[in-house]
Amino acid sequence: MIKLTIAETPEDKKIADTIVVNHHSYVASARTVGRCMKYLIHYEDRIIGTFWIGSGFKPTPKAILNHFNMSQKEYDGIFNRVADNKRFCMAERIPNIGSQILKQVRIRAKQDWMNRYGDDLMAIITTIGPSHNGAVYLADNWKNIGETAGLPADRKSVSMKWDDTEGIKEKYVKPTGENKKKILITDRL
Repeated sequence: MIKLTIAETPEDKKIADTIVVNHHSYVASARTVGRCMKYLIHYEDRIIGTFWIGSGFKPTPKAILNHFNMSQKEYDGIFNRVADNKRFCMAERIPNIGSQILKQVRIRAKQDWMNRYGDDLMAIITTIGPSHNGAVYLADNWKNIGETAGLPADRKSVSMKWDDTEGIKEKYVKPTGENKKKILITDRL
């Protein structure tokens, strides 16, 4: 039996962070900016993983704006109603459990988001890197709505979330398409 709980206590948050740092295959960082609700994934008598949703990112990829049929300014008005899947990380491999976890997230995320932030969650978005196919999300009927623009291969490392304004100005290069990520969405909340 799968059960999700929100990591509320410092101890629970540390468990979620440790799972990501020790087991996430490509973003082994517990650092986030903005809203972030961390779920602990319980299976039988143990914690086997974590799933995080939080603030989206800007600039908003065109595929997201097109999906909602909005300009960036219009989308800014619903920004807090669309969550980004920050991390989905398992400490244990259990066959066919991923889509069951996603279903549990969908069942409760809307109410949890309202309780925590006071916003009516309308969708959760995730991005999938080129070395992954997003099969677990697709098995839960998430929709592929497009791709990010990507970044040049020779670009210095920059994060719109973690770098300060001066660092971003120094490192910014217009994206040209390398390392595009698929964008998947679920609005079945």
